[in-house]
Amino acid sequence: MKMIPDRTGRFPKRPYWETAELEGMCEQAITAFLHRRYGFDRIPVPTEAITALIEREAGDLDIRSDLSDDQYEVFGYTVFQRGQKPRVVIARELWEQRHRSNRLRMTLGHEYGHLLLHTRLYDQYGPPSEPQRCHWRDLLPSEPMADWAEWQAGYAGGALLMPESFVRRAVVAFFRERTEEPPVARSSADSATLCERIALTFDVSAEAARVRLSQLGFLSD
Repeated sequence: MKMIPDRTGRFPKRPYWETAELEGMCEQAITAFLHRRYGFDRIPVPTEAITALIEREAGDLDIRSDLSDDQYEVFGYTVFQRGQKPRVVIARELWEQRHRSNRLRMTLGHEYGHLLLHTRLYDQYGPPSEPQRCHWRDLLPSEPMADWAEWQAGYAGGALLMPESFVRRAVVAFFRERTEEPPVARSSADSATLCERIALTFDVSAEAARVRLSQLGFLSD
């Protein structure tokens, strides 16, 4: 990790990680917690485990109704307080509507990404006047966004729920009985089937699986 100028003006400098560094940090964080809690690598990562991880690192996990603003549907945000543990806020409807469990999991992963990557930064420079709100578009960052903090948290969310080494093993197993090898075209039948397999294995949406496979170089244009 290195510190570079923050062009958003939020901080004098902001952290920059290579994706390999982010992968290693996230996999280490989630597997260490799973070992302590369950004694083994429990995949898919239980929603209860992500929740407990947030509760350990945050001062409070606040569940509220209707976080949306006028333009985007908001699922959560993290309030940083200098010298105190952050407070994580998650939309109540994600907990109450079972068909949105995948979105709940990605939102929890995203907010833990903020805790993992940005708590020290806010402690050093102080929190913003208003917390950044996590919109639906921030959960699955398929390409770098103007807001580096949201991109980093979104990338971390996927890496926590779908740790790199576990995804790689699942992909190797998928192609073991196929003549084709990755990367495969996003438009191919194998691509759709692979996304479904990863989605089932890691309890995420097919779209989240597609983004993660693209990040790791298993899907191509």
